[in-house]
Amino acid sequence: MNKKTDLRIIRTKQSIRKAFYELIQEKGYEAITIQDIADRAIINRNTFYLHYENKPDLLNSCMDELLSELKEVVVLCPINMSPFSISTLETVMQTILEQISSNISFYYAMLIGENRIYQFREKMENIIKDKLNEGWNSAQGNSPLTISKELLLEYLVSSFMGIVIWWIKNDFPLPAGEVASQFSRIVSYGHYKAASIDL
Repeated sequence: MNKKTDLRIIRTKQSIRKAFYELIQEKGYEAITIQDIADRAIINRNTFYLHYENKPDLLNSCMDELLSELKEVVVLCPINMSPFSISTLETVMQTILEQISSNISFYYAMLIGENRIYQFREKMENIIKDKLNEGWNSAQGNSPLTISKELLLEYLVSSFMGIVIWWIKNDFPLPAGEVASQFSRIVSYGHYKAASIDL
């Protein structure tokens, strides 16, 4: 296969995926047909089937690609949760937000609105949990947790994903670094102290 053929295949796949993400936002995954995708990507159905077996295959391929890219950048983040480091948490979260902003149309289709893909969010959360858990496992025994680690991970990741959704829906009202910094301060200081509320 020569270079021109390779580039043609890459462009065709990009067109198919772009069309797919747009259609998810417009009408939802279930309502999309192969013909819809082909028409939007300006290809014929046979060309679609050269690259994907069916619609579920396309969905899984899109999710795998996005999640693989996310995992690659998250894995590179140094992490050590003993003692708990606000800067470490901030670095991980900022990395994730920057990755999202570089592929915003894809993440918007997967995470936002009535037509979002629920299993994508679950898989994304698992990547973040695994990364945070890595730090606690390496430090196990040095600083024993007084609460359930599973509960803490669920709280951190669910809270962060809520902020991610807010950030995307509101068209990035704050820079990624500032969002990560404020989230980390909330976690570190607690909700009331971060909001300067005296109890």
